[in-house]
Amino acid sequence: MSRRILVAEVSPPIEAALRRGLEEGGYGVDVVQAADAVGRVDPAAHVAAIVRAAPLGAELVKALRDVDPHLPLIALFLDEDEAARYPGLLDADGALVGPLSAPAVAGAARLAERLHREARRAAELEAVAARRVDSAQELAFLKRMLLLEVKRSRRHRYPVSLALLAVDRWPEVSASLGAAGCTALLADLLALLTASVRDIDLAVPFGEDRFVVLMPHTKGDGALLVSRRIVAKIRERGGVARVTASAGVAGHGGDGTVSFGSLAKRAATALTRARAAGGDRAEPADPPPRRDRIGMG
Repeated sequence: MSRRILVAEVSPPIEAALRRGLEEGGYGVDVVQAADAVGRVDPAAHVAAIVRAAPLGAELVKALRDVDPHLPLIALFLDEDEAARYPGLLDADGALVGPLSAPAVAGAARLAERLHREARRAAELEAVAARRVDSAQELAFLKRMLLLEVKRSRRHRYPVSLALLAVDRWPEVSASLGAAGCTALLADLLALLTASVRDIDLAVPFGEDRFVVLMPHTKGDGALLVSRRIVAKIRERGGVARVTASAGVAGHGGDGTVSFGSLAKRAATALTRARAAGGDRAEPADPPPRRDRIGMG
């Protein structure tokens, strides 16, 4: 990220004092008129803004905060008497009071930059937490849909198959990408899965690094072909976070009893076998024992 400070509405002597302190601190400086400040804010570049207290400081602080609520704002006062006339520091995050020394200016900028970094980090954590709540609620709903679909298969005696797919070498992948990168990767993979199956199929996250694809009216061999195509698409998808995946596929022909749990358990065993063989492949599950009568749990 660039380390630049936006400076609004100052006289040439004040600009020189600010520029000296900021440049000695390693910051770039963008000096603008107050009327132009709002349009010149760059959230990707500016880590703080310095606003002259008079004559429009309070209005400018509010306008800048509306543009970028995470941008720290420093109110600039010519002297202690002027600062005393503005209680509350114009609702800014800090203040600089003249006469301006280079160390004081650089120190204020460093504190503002740290505040900027922490504010953005807090916003990112709040966004992740909100996504997790939404994802958890969606996942609970979709899991209920999976259970209902398997029960319908048993009642109406049609085939159903389940593929359990997981990213290969997930600990290494997650360590290299970080939390935000993992979220983006998993969202991308879910979109790929959804685009690769029929409208009647269900593709949902199922744990930190894996997904379930439920395919009604599909026998095991057909589901295996679909899963192998998906694995190939993941291998070939490109992008910054290039990964491979493995899948285990379990099918039910439509006769006898079946449960979501039994399909998931068989698919998980096949997934373990696929990973043990090196990953980047889909493996069929072993058939259930011929006389095994599984309940609906």
